[in-house]
Amino acid sequence: MPKLIINERGKKEGWTHECLEEQITIGRMDENIVVLPVSSVSRRHAQVVRQEENFFVIDLGSGNGTMLNGTKIRSNEKHLLRNNDLISIDAYDLRFYLTDEALESSYNQEVTDSDILEVKLLKKVIRALDKEIVPSLEVLNGVAEGKKIYFSDEMGELVIGRDPSCEFPINEFVMSRKHAKISKRWGGIVIRDLESKNGTFINNRRVVEEFLHDGDRVALGTIVFMFRNPQEINLAQLSEKIPPKRTPAPVKPHEIPMAEEEALSEEGPLPEEAPPEEEAPREEGESPLEAWGGEEGAPQRQAPYPLHMPKRPLLKRLTPVEIGMIGLGALVLIFAFITVVNLIFE
Repeated sequence: MPKLIINERGKKEGWTHECLEEQITIGRMDENIVVLPVSSVSRRHAQVVRQEENFFVIDLGSGNGTMLNGTKIRSNEKHLLRNNDLISIDAYDLRFYLTDEALESSYNQEVTDSDILEVKLLKKVIRALDKEIVPSLEVLNGVAEGKKIYFSDEMGELVIGRDPSCEFPINEFVMSRKHAKISKRWGGIVIRDLESKNGTFINNRRVVEEFLHDGDRVALGTIVFMFRNPQEINLAQLSEKIPPKRTPAPVKPHEIPMAEEEALSEEGPLPEEAPPEEEAPREEGESPLEAWGGEEGAPQRQAPYPLHMPKRPLLKRLTPVEIGMIGLGALVLIFAFITVVNLIFE
């Protein structure tokens, strides 16, 4: 006897429906044969049809679509069901079995065959890892809150809107029938507004077309999405954590030549220099080096660094001729000013 084993994800208990009817309708309303009481399931979502010995699943133009073995099927098209096929509708999984023997053997195989258990577990781990590294878009509010779509390598583009034919349909009146399109391009993922009525916003800024980055909040009307891209590198955080490769070596003040002399000149005037000592008369036959105090062949002493001399006032730096010329020019200006005043009062 063909059967449908129905389970809600996250719950251990399920139920079984024997496929005795020619048409088994699946949906949210009570008049359906298989009732899935969730708001994200359409009223008449899908149906399983029997034709002689074959069974087919048909999506009835549902809002959120129907998946067969992980692939979304087109609306109003028949898809042949084989033993152990999985029909996914929102949070529900419907496993189809042609005979009771096939159902029993599948249970025994899951319990006794360790190799198959390991393969299934490995597949689950791989799917979980794939979801952790691919970009995703999650709905944060509205009737579709919590729904998430992953941008796998096979996905080229998708349209978000109120129309059930969209790849990501959301039945909200604030959204246009075809509101925005998200596509993968070289360099990242781009969102483009499809001339919607209420607009497309990224981080409270209205856009027409723009690249999405990790952590962006996308608003289609008043429906908010969160975009995540684990593959994107945050360069700002890296620059904070990685120190620069070349940093200047610390230099202490006493290691800088003339630093102490400059510090003294800033504190106050330098003390008056002592008059140079008169060179002692050199004896005949005495070399200049011996007269200076050294011996021939000995290393010569280097002269000390010259002291930093403070600048003299401007008047002390001018010659008497320059001072006289400045005074003469001042007298000419004074006489010219007196002459102009006399002419004005006359």
